[in-house]
Amino acid sequence: MEATTYLIKSRSGDTLIQGTAEQVKAWFKEQRITDKDALKRVGWLVYENDEAWAALESFPELSGPSAHTKLQAKRKMNWWILATAGFVGLLGLILILTNQLLPAYDASQRIAVSAESERQALAAKLKAEADAKDATEQAGKAREAMAKAENALREQLNRTEKFQAEVSKLNVRMDQIKKTMPIIVRWRESLINQDQVLVVTNTSDKATKLLVSIYDAEGVQTNKQFPMTLEPAGLPGSIRESGVGETVKHYFKKGESAEFTDIDAGKDFRYTPVKHSFL
Repeated sequence: MEATTYLIKSRSGDTLIQGTAEQVKAWFKEQRITDKDALKRVGWLVYENDEAWAALESFPELSGPSAHTKLQAKRKMNWWILATAGFVGLLGLILILTNQLLPAYDASQRIAVSAESERQALAAKLKAEADAKDATEQAGKAREAMAKAENALREQLNRTEKFQAEVSKLNVRMDQIKKTMPIIVRWRESLINQDQVLVVTNTSDKATKLLVSIYDAEGVQTNKQFPMTLEPAGLPGSIRESGVGETVKHYFKKGESAEFTDIDAGKDFRYTPVKHSFL
């Protein structure tokens, strides 16, 4: 069976030296190696090749516990003896101090507790007063902020009401515009009699078909109704008159009026009849 070989690790991590167990023990006694050096064994009975590096005391096969292990055990025993002696001395000192100082300490402690209680009570009172003052100030600020918010809300509501009123006026005006026919009506004197001629002009870019109804001076509709077609604005036929040779074969006497009805009311806008009177 191959003898176990021990490798000594150098500072660079390489193998510094290797030897048997007897050689390693001799090197340790000669102080060629120390307990701080790392060793690794090769050819162990169980493991063919141990890869772990460890201190000298981790190898019990090197003559049992190493000298370093024994030294550590001795130091540990001395430490325990010293600790025990210190503990006994400290315990005695505590007993002496307790017998001598405990009565005085107890009295001073009661005085200190009483003073601390008074100090805490005073601090609590001052804090309560400060909190009450702060709460009063915060409440005042909150009331001021609420008053400002109410004023701002009231102003906003007033502006909103004014805006809604303006919108309502605009809506009424839009309805009026939508209900107004795209025509201009005017009157002129007839060249052949003393009556008036009706002149109608189309202002729309679309043709407009109208039905013209005649009302007498009492405001009663007569049986006279005439169709009138107006071409788009700017084109021939966008201006029509009443009279002989026209589609509206009528001369208007004083007090008579004309009512216009858009025949194609559902095509673009729905117009209500508009009556223009000659005064």
